[in-house]
Formats: sequence, structure tokens, C-alpha cells
Amino acid sequence: MGKRTNKINKIIEGIRSFEDFLSHKEEILQGVQNLEHDKQVLKFKFERLLKDKNVLNSLLKKTTEDLNNAVEALKTRAEELGILLSTIPALVYFKDTDLKYILVNKSFERFVNLPFYVIKGKMVEDIFPAYKTNNYSEMEREVIQSGLPLYNIEEFIQQEEKEVWLTSNLAPFRDTEGEIIGLVGISWDITERKKHENELQYAKEQAEEGTRAKSEFLANMSHEIRTPMNGIIGMAEILKQADLGEQEKENLEILISSTRSLLTLVNDILDISKIEAGKIELEIQDFEIRKLLKDIENIIYIKTEEKALNYKTFINPNVPEFLRGDPSRLKQITLNLVNNAVKFTLKGQVHIYIDIVDEHKDRVKLMVKVHDSGIGISKEGKKNLFQLFSQVDTSTTKNYGGTGLGLSIAKQLVMLMNGEIGMESEQDKGSTFWFTAWIEKSSRTVAVQEPFDKHAAFDGKPLKKLYILLAEDNEINQRIIQYSLTNAGYKVDVARNGQEAVDMYHQNNYDLVLMDVQMPVLDGYEATAHIRNVENTILNDSQRIPIVALTANAMKGDREKCLDAGMDEYLSKPFTPSDLIGIIRSVTE
Repeated sequence: MGKRTNKINKIIEGIRSFEDFLSHKEEILQGVQNLEHDKQVLKFKFERLLKDKNVLNSLLKKTTEDLNNAVEALKTRAEELGILLSTIPALVYFKDTDLKYILVNKSFERFVNLPFYVIKGKMVEDIFPAYKTNNYSEMEREVIQSGLPLYNIEEFIQQEEKEVWLTSNLAPFRDTEGEIIGLVGISWDITERKKHENELQYAKEQAEEGTRAKSEFLANMSHEIRTPMNGIIGMAEILKQADLGEQEKENLEILISSTRSLLTLVNDILDISKIEAGKIELEIQDFEIRKLLKDIENIIYIKTEEKALNYKTFINPNVPEFLRGDPSRLKQITLNLVNNAVKFTLKGQVHIYIDIVDEHKDRVKLMVKVHDSGIGISKEGKKNLFQLFSQVDTSTTKNYGGTGLGLSIAKQLVMLMNGEIGMESEQDKGSTFWFTAWIEKSSRTVAVQEPFDKHAAFDGKPLKKLYILLAEDNEINQRIIQYSLTNAGYKVDVARNGQEAVDMYHQNNYDLVLMDVQMPVLDGYEATAHIRNVENTILNDSQRIPIVALTANAMKGDREKCLDAGMDEYLSKPFTPSDLIGIIRSVTE
């Protein structure tokens, strides 16, 4: 704009006449117009600049307000975070990548009994000289290097002669760019929890020790009871072969019956012990349900004949001939219900009903009902019927006998088979006890073979001549077993302990060893191990002598222990001569 003005001034200064004026008139007017235009442009720019300045001032003012609000919000947030960190009972801390503390909360300060300005920039070893890390620092480095959190890390600290346990969670700490600049840790004092856990562990160990002591006591008592019972039953079986009068035969049968009742009680007590210890298990195998019912009928036959009871079994044709489960436990439950029915029925009938009430692809739900016309049970008597050592009332025990163990054991066994047990009864009008059990289907289509024939000695087949070594330390059992074997036509030598058995094995060529388990000098397991070692190392397995365990040990696992020790079969005391001859034939023929 200044150049235009200077140009116009020069033109005006150069005018000397009117003619000069006329000749430069248009140029002067054009210059003036240009100056006016420039003035308008300048005015517009000024007004625009003034307007932009006002806008900028408004923006600056708004930005300042926003910044102030943000600062206040951050300040409030920082205060809230500080309050939160200070009130959290857990120990919260931040560390840099060198594992030095950069921030901790009040709980951490109180725990270490140091102010933050002392803690800042230090490592954990500087704060706890007796600190036992249990690789804790390595885990912190792993979090920083991997970028992955770790949870529930337990560590031990010795603090002022106190043992302190902490559990911690660790997580990486990142900046706004996502770079790991440290880690955050949260720790909880679990010293009291550890104390309780140790107390519980100690109590558990004490309980387990008590259970082991109880099981050992029951096993020993079982062994000590079964050994003389074997003598009683064995001698009674020998006496049965003598020429006795009717009264003597009756007395002998009473003796045998009483002994078997005592054996049943021992077995029930052992079952209760197994149930309490949670160690009772089902032994799954194929079996014939109708044969099982026939066995029960054979067992109960004499009792039903004595009372002239109408005893019948009704089995629905839809029940498969072959099933897969634990036949001995199924038989035990059913026989218990049948025995009770017969015991409490003076006249009338005892009937068994078997049916399938549910069926899946690979299993069936078996329903067993035992109905009797006996004395029945009152409403009051039903309440405690399936509890341990419980009878309907004291008069029941007095008049009919019993320990109250059978139904409780039956209930536990039914539960083990995923079934239910119950009863319906009215006093003086009879009872119906029932139970259900889930049993697998069997693919078997031919008869199930017994492990050995308990009546093999009486099946009419001639016995194979055998030279048998009997290792038995009890003199009464020696006499009974030797008598039974000799009477069956076997030749028998007797060893009074495991060492004698080993020595006699080396001296003679025996066909079979009957090995007691608990013997002096060497027990049955040690003697068996020696014989098997000789066969393996000297005879190169060319000659293996059958060894049968004869033992009063009848707890869970005793059979497996004998077989694992190298024995071929197992027979628990007490046993009959037919039991013994049957198992001998099973391992020698």
C-alpha cells in the first residue's frame, strides 16, 4: 500500500501543466482506487484477525478450565487411590525392573515397620536380612520378562523371631506405550491359615494313625479269633466222621452252628471297619443270578424246613441269566434280608421277588424284595432300623438274637452299588424289605466257572496222589489239616516255621506247599520268596511248585498280598476239609 502511495505522489509532483494533469489523470484515479481497495482488504484482514483473536482467547480460556478440572480430577483420583491403598489390609507394592521398591501402601509400611522413604529404592533383601525367598525373586523376574502374571505364590519370612507366611499375586506394570517398567505385587498374610492347616494336617495324621491302629488291631484280632475257630470247626468236622449217637450228633451240629455264627459276627465287624475307613470295594465279575439265588436257598433250607415255612423265589423272565457285578456282596445283602425274614417268621411264608425296574444300554437296575408273614415292625421300631447296633427293641435281641450290624452293612453295600434300600411293615402282619442295585450287563453266554470246586473231594473223581509240605506253627491246625489231607490219601510233612519249610523244601521233592503266613523265624512271605528265588536262579523256572496260602488274615488286600508274594492261591481260616481239598485240586490238576 505504501508503494502505491509513493507512486501517486511522484506522478503529482511531476505535473507542470494542465495538459500533464490530463495525461496522468486516469493513472492517478486508478492509483487512488487501488489504494481504496487495499484499504478495504486491510480492514477486512484486521477485522478477521480481531475475530480470530477472540476465538483463540475463548479456546485458551476453555482449555485452561479443562486443564484445571483434569488436575482436580487427578488430584481427587490420587487421593482416592491413596485412601484405597492405605486401607487395604493386603500388602501392595510397586517395583521397577531392577526389583527395587518405588511405591508401597500403608499396610506394607506397618508390616515391615519402616516408613516409605526408607523402603524406596531398596530390594526385599535389604528390608528382611533373614528373608527366605523360595525363588520368589526369580518369579518376579519371570513376570517382568514374560509379561505374564503369576498367582498364589507362597513365601516364608522370618520376622522378629516369628514365622510369617505370605501368599502373593504378581503382575507386570506397563507405561502408556505398553512397555514393561516394573511390576505390581499384592500379598496377604496367611500365617494363621497356615497354622490351622498344620493343625488340620496333624489332626488328619492322628486320625489316620488311629485308623491304622484300629485296622491293625482288627486284623490281629481277626487272625487270633480265626485261628482257634479253625481248630474248632476242623475238629468238629473230624468228629462228624466218627460213629456218634443221635444226641452227640445234635450237640456237634450245635457246636458247628455256633462257631459259624461267631465267624459271621467277626466278618460283620471287619465289614464295618472297612466301611468306616472307606476301603470297601466291589469285586466286579460275571455271575449267574439264578445260581446265586439257588445258593441262598441251599444255605437257608434247613432253617425254613425246621419252621415249615413256605420258601419260594420268583424271578421275572426279563432278568438276564448272566450279569456283571459283585456276586458275593449281592448275595450278602440278599442273604441278610432272607435270614432276618426267616428269623422273625414263626409260621407262614418267606418269598423273594426279583425284577428289572430300569434298564440302560450297558446296565440294569435290579430290584430284590423279600416278603415275610412274620412279626412285623412297629412305627417306632422303623426309625433306627438301618443304624449300627440297632434292633427294633431290647426284647427283639433277647428273643431272637442278633447284633444289629447286618442291615447297616447291607445299606452301605447297596449305596456302593448306587441303589436304595427300604422296607414296608406292619406289626404282626409281616414285612417286605427291598433294595435296588445297578448291575452291569454281561456278554457271557456260558456258565460261570467257580475259582475252585469246594466239593471237589466228594465229586466221585479219584484224587491225584500228592506229596505235600504243610508249613503251620499252630499245633491244633497242624493236626486238623494233616488229618484231613492224610484221610484224603495225600502224603504230608509238617514244618513248624518258615525256616523249617525252606529247609524241607531243599531236602524233598514236594508236589505242593500249604503255607501259613504268620510264622516264627521266617514268615510265609519270606519263605515263599526264598522258594521262588531258587526256582528262578537255580532251576531257571523249569520247576515251579504250587504254593497255597492258608491264613487267618482276612482283611482287604490280604489275598492280593499273598498272590503278589508269589503264592498261587489263598484260603482263609476257618475252612472245611472240602474247601481245602477243592483248592488243592484247583492248583494241581
